[in-house]
Amino acid sequence: MISLKTPPKGLAILTLIGPGLVWCSEMVGSGEVILTTRIGSILGIGVMWAILMGIFLKFMIGLGGARYTVCTGEGMIDMFNRIPGPRHWVVWIVLFIQFISATISIGSIASIAGIFVSNLVPISIYWGGWIVAIFALFVAWNGGFQILKIVMSIFVMIIIVGVAGTVFPDWAEFFKGFLFKIPSVPEWAVSKAQVNTDPWREILPLMGWAAGGFASQVWYSYWVIGAGYGVAQSGVYGKPADVDFLKNIDTDVSKKIKGWCRVVNTDATTAFIITTVVTLGFLIAGAGVLRQNELAPQGPEVVVTISTIFSSKWGNVGSFLFKLTGAVAMIGTLLAQLAGWPRLLADAFRICIPQFQKKFNWKTQFRI
Repeated sequence: MISLKTPPKGLAILTLIGPGLVWCSEMVGSGEVILTTRIGSILGIGVMWAILMGIFLKFMIGLGGARYTVCTGEGMIDMFNRIPGPRHWVVWIVLFIQFISATISIGSIASIAGIFVSNLVPISIYWGGWIVAIFALFVAWNGGFQILKIVMSIFVMIIIVGVAGTVFPDWAEFFKGFLFKIPSVPEWAVSKAQVNTDPWREILPLMGWAAGGFASQVWYSYWVIGAGYGVAQSGVYGKPADVDFLKNIDTDVSKKIKGWCRVVNTDATTAFIITTVVTLGFLIAGAGVLRQNELAPQGPEVVVTISTIFSSKWGNVGSFLFKLTGAVAMIGTLLAQLAGWPRLLADAFRICIPQFQKKFNWKTQFRI
């Protein structure tokens, strides 16, 4: 029988925030650092509404999954397995697609992190990528949520400090960015950077990236399990819901679950606020630094270009802050991926191939 802890109330809820910090450290990834900064240089801060809409959609999906975990104790992969139809059909699709996505994405993020690290310290991109990958693997290998929570919390604090150094516009211009208006692409961007004259060519990828991330929304349910919110048992992964327990919930238990839902609401909202502030910070940095110099670099060029301009205007401190913030964001994303995808894939293997769970304990499944 599952024994539910009494949920905290009021300000005491803030002491249990943690899953959201891990979640938002993953949400601030390559798209937020590179894509957002570049779009800021092309369209300015007039597209802040697009970022807000995209992140809010991601927040609502992740929160829905997290509340499901709070109420049932199982992660989202087990939830997908309950969808009517052929046996495990949804989980098989998830397993196939996410295995490919994990392979490509982890390699890509390690490469981008290597670029940031090589611009931060005198080391080659190759070795920078390997150092970051080995560090992330070392932290994630244990599989424990508490270690992940501590490391990610530090990373988030560094990112917030770095974004605090952003070139902030005047308040009137800032608030105009939340109005649903489509900025025009400037002539210099068309002639110098071969940017398409249709602003939607830039806005739609930005909204898609901000709202995307199926895997990260599934992972959030794992971080909730790690924290032991509601019916979820702290650190008990790879286990479906206790259906008999759920069938016999009484009024006292239901009130406790409702209290834990308030906790996860606060936790997810904290992640939403931090992710929005950080992403808008990178957009404003692009608008305030690159746009003024009529530059619209692509991909990793953003790192070198914007850090150089920061250095010329605000000295080495400004350049260091931007590069450090970007590097930490990339390392945090890679660490979350190496902690999240193994959980997702282990769950999928456990469901689709039952012998996998019978032969290996959960931690071994995770490490494989």
